[in-house]
Amino acid sequence: MTTSKKQCRDCLADLMSGVITKMPVRVIVPDSGGRCMTHWRKERTRRKAAAHEKRVQNVYGLQKGEYARLYEFQGGRCALCRRATGASKRLAVDHDHATGAVRGLCCGVCNKWILGHARDSIAYFRRCIRYLTTTPYSLMTAGEERWVPPGE
Repeated sequence: MTTSKKQCRDCLADLMSGVITKMPVRVIVPDSGGRCMTHWRKERTRRKAAAHEKRVQNVYGLQKGEYARLYEFQGGRCALCRRATGASKRLAVDHDHATGAVRGLCCGVCNKWILGHARDSIAYFRRCIRYLTTTPYSLMTAGEERWVPPGE
C-alpha cells in the first residue's frame, strides 16, 4: 500500500474556511479522492448513509428522511424485541409482502426468524401466547386430555 504526503483536500477546505487554523500533516489514503484517513472515514459514512437512504426510497417507497423519522418514532429500537438498536447493523424495513405497506423497523432476527418464520400469521402468535401462558406440560400434569392451541 503506497501512501503520499500530499495535503488532504478536506483539511485544506477546513483551513480556508477557518474551521482549523493550522494545516495538519496527514497521510493521504489511496483511492480516497485525496483525503486523509479522518476525512475518508467521514466520507465513507456519508456515502453509506446516502446509499441506504436511496435504497429505502426505491425499494420501500419511503420519502427522504422517513427511515430516520421512523427510527426515532420507535425510540431507536427494534419494534418487536426492543433490544436491537441498529448500532452495528441498521434495522430492517419490515413490510407486508402482499401489499408492500411498510410496518416498521425490526432487527434481522425479528424480521427473518420471527415474522418470516410465522409468515405473518396472527394465529401463530396467538399459539405462542397460549404456549407461554398455559404450557402443554402444565395442562398434561393437571389431567387435561390434550393441548389445543387457539384456532384449532
